[in-house]
Amino acid sequence: MIKQVFSVESYWKVIVYYDLDYNFFDDVAWELKMASIPRTAIEEVWNTLRTDKAKAVTCNSFEKHISIVIFNPHTSKSDYINSIVHEAEHVKQAMFKVYNIEDEGEPPAYTIGYIVMRMYEIFKNVLNK
Repeated sequence: MIKQVFSVESYWKVIVYYDLDYNFFDDVAWELKMASIPRTAIEEVWNTLRTDKAKAVTCNSFEKHISIVIFNPHTSKSDYINSIVHEAEHVKQAMFKVYNIEDEGEPPAYTIGYIVMRMYEIFKNVLNK
């Protein structure tokens, strides 16, 4: 499991867990709790990832301006890329909702590009394992 932390300027903190290791889920749960994610939502994340075998989940704390993205291991590069872009979109949507920014035109395009670029810095290493 790899953990990444980055900021989108000074507006939003993004914490990403790649290839979740369930032996360390307590650490992830603690991070979610610190971001003010409700206990019931944390339990739902566990069930969704572990039982439903979701590929990834994004939890947003509108109050603290944090998104936590958790990726299960993937079987292919293209599948991982699809999940990265999908979850980056959820991060962008949360940011734009909090700051009441219209989600069309250049700002959202640059924002999603930035988020994916930052995630790619780490996830390219995950893909080469």
